[in-house]
Amino acid sequence: MRVSTLFTAAASIACATFVTADGAAIVAALSNVDSETQELGSRVQDWNGGLLSSIPIVTQSAHVLSAINDGTDTADDSDPLTTEEAISIGSAVNTLATTVNATMTAIINAHDDFEHLLLAPIVLLDLKAQKSASDDMSSALLAKVPTALQAIASNLAAPIDASFNQAIEVYSISNGI
Repeated sequence: MRVSTLFTAAASIACATFVTADGAAIVAALSNVDSETQELGSRVQDWNGGLLSSIPIVTQSAHVLSAINDGTDTADDSDPLTTEEAISIGSAVNTLATTVNATMTAIINAHDDFEHLLLAPIVLLDLKAQKSASDDMSSALLAKVPTALQAIASNLAAPIDASFNQAIEVYSISNGI
């Protein structure tokens, strides 16, 4: 009797660790990326242009990258999405696109300050890493969206890509890089 109880408990724990993600988990992951991206935008907007005060921006940029990578992992671990789940994720992506646009605008507006401190190449590397991770997350999400909704999902993600491309273009011309 004890062995069967122990086996049942062990099986329950093992199953609990292998539960796949779902639409709600993906929405939560996207919400986390959105929150981290908003915080990055706030830190850039509040930045006084000083070298030491740029450290929290660099730190927050790493948090954004980590959140994006976590979102990719969540999407990869997810079962294929239902239409309803895809629609809820579409709404979260739309919100994220607005946040990314605002944050990239703040980063573009701070270009001269970053360039003055010779930090523009670091910002450029961060932007490229975040865009690459964002592209990976987008691909992982699209792979889970029902085929009939993939074109719509792709169109919802396009503004995020465009915002990154615009910021990368601005920082790519810094100091002749």
